[in-house]
Amino acid sequence: MKRRHCLGGAAGALLAGSRLSWAQSDAALSALQVAQRLEQRQRELNEQLPDSMRRLGVPGLSLQLLRHGEPSQAWHLGWRERSEDGAPVDASTVFECASMSKPVFAFLLLQQVQRGRLGLDQPILDFYPERFSPAQPAQARITARQLLSHSSGLPNWREGDESTGPLPLSFAPGEGFQYSGEGYFYLQRALEHLLGEPLQTTAERELFQPLGMSQSSFVLNPAIEAQRARGHAEDGRALPWSRYERANAAYTLYTTAGDYSRFLAHLLRPRQSGPGLLSAELRAEMLAAQAVATDRQPLDRAGQAQAVKGPPVKVHWGLGWILNHMADGSRVIYHTGTNSSGFRAFCQFNPSQGSGLVFLSNSLAGHQLWQPMIKRWGDL
Repeated sequence: MKRRHCLGGAAGALLAGSRLSWAQSDAALSALQVAQRLEQRQRELNEQLPDSMRRLGVPGLSLQLLRHGEPSQAWHLGWRERSEDGAPVDASTVFECASMSKPVFAFLLLQQVQRGRLGLDQPILDFYPERFSPAQPAQARITARQLLSHSSGLPNWREGDESTGPLPLSFAPGEGFQYSGEGYFYLQRALEHLLGEPLQTTAERELFQPLGMSQSSFVLNPAIEAQRARGHAEDGRALPWSRYERANAAYTLYTTAGDYSRFLAHLLRPRQSGPGLLSAELRAEMLAAQAVATDRQPLDRAGQAQAVKGPPVKVHWGLGWILNHMADGSRVIYHTGTNSSGFRAFCQFNPSQGSGLVFLSNSLAGHQLWQPMIKRWGDL
């Protein structure tokens, strides 16, 4: 399986210079002001998104907003593939969400913690015998909490073969921060060993079916293939189709904006959960700060949704999520996604406001659309 995960990129100039400032929190606005703000936001998107997509060469995107803990407005624009007979993007179009796979896997892992199958602070070697090469005694200290918060010491990806290549630790587990897709893939293998089944089977039974995420899968199947978008380079070239036939918790999730918004809605509505999902207590643990991301800066946001000022400005990692603390006292929780097969993705939500968004695009230029939205609007 070829890895297609990366991070980074600079923002473009979408949605600049509008008449209204949407940086205030809803709590400080009247119902009329909130309605006016939402109407203006929708008008800007309708007027400017298509032009920005053409300028940047982004063939297609899906954007889903959440309000009051529920999916609300959605935009499905452009084409699944830049070609003469390309189908238009619609609500059923499936994108690769890249590293936004990680929070979904973290949720599945926490379900097993809830059932007592493993402990967050239990050494992985207690139930999974895989040893790293070269031999490292510190491996015995690695826990699920460290792997989910990127504090295990594992690299983003090992050199050489993804199953047998050397896997040295960069620092002692729990004593640093290093973003690690390898850590999630290792924890996936441990979970599959513990449950005796592949990740996809667990995900379908424990999350996709209960939440109605019928167009989500960690592996390619005929239904996904019939609805999926094709990735494109920043210059607009169509890139080779990916075929993720073996799940990787770090990056292989196929999904729609609507499906992923159902996942966010479950995190935003802790008292409306069905049996078998995640308890309010573990949801709170998932969204609590676990590690300081020493190599990250807060996203550039506006007004009351900007990051707390004054040194040191810190970005924290939860169990699968990135956390930014806002000037208004709330938290915006988010994750980005980039697969080199030609996809950019972003999602965020604010538990105290019940707001959020899911952005999926089939272009490596897609970040030049979502980053200015966040800078312009702050907390959506």
